[in-house]
Amino acid sequence: MHLIVGLGNPGPEYARTRHNIGFRCLDRLAARHGLEFGRVKDGCRIVAGRIVGHDVVLVKPMRYMNLSGEALAVWAARTALELGLPDPDGLVRPVTPLIVVDDIALPLGALRLRARGSDGGHRGLESLARTLGGDDYPRLRLGVAPAAAAVPADQWKSFVLEEFDHQEWDDSEELVDYACDTLTAWLENGLEWTGSRYNRKRPEADDGPRDRDLLKGSE
Repeated sequence: MHLIVGLGNPGPEYARTRHNIGFRCLDRLAARHGLEFGRVKDGCRIVAGRIVGHDVVLVKPMRYMNLSGEALAVWAARTALELGLPDPDGLVRPVTPLIVVDDIALPLGALRLRARGSDGGHRGLESLARTLGGDDYPRLRLGVAPAAAAVPADQWKSFVLEEFDHQEWDDSEELVDYACDTLTAWLENGLEWTGSRYNRKRPEADDGPRDRDLLKGSE
């Protein structure tokens, strides 16, 4: 079973903000495969189903961003699901989620699939690290920063809670679609293969596969 967690803030007032692109990605992925999220239960909205032949559970923690990990922990405890980081010795096999998250360090349109990494000051990732016991979990980072210049650290909080403007919204929609392609490829081919072919700095520089016939492949 694959567990994919998208991060965002609950409530319609946050729906079009930069911080909520993780929610949008999971909504789009579910819609592509005829799946529909249920109501909030145990702090999360959940949908389970089959995507390209794999059992997948999609989770949107419905507490505020800085409590994402706590919401996920409540749901996991109620469903008797053991969450944790990969065990290098293979002695235990907890379920390690892949996290879909906005990234202010990447320009809008950029995408990075990584096996691990720091939280980079992201409150949602900080919360997940507390729940999972560390940072060694895979994440799909979706760039939301302006291409022209970096956002000063003292403006991060307000910036990610701003809505995309009209042009940015169109660019973010392309990114959400591309992220769904990336997640599909990850399910079929694994992280290393997918990262090597789908990671990109910006849409203009992307020369990776977009045709669905190219989603499945091997080294």
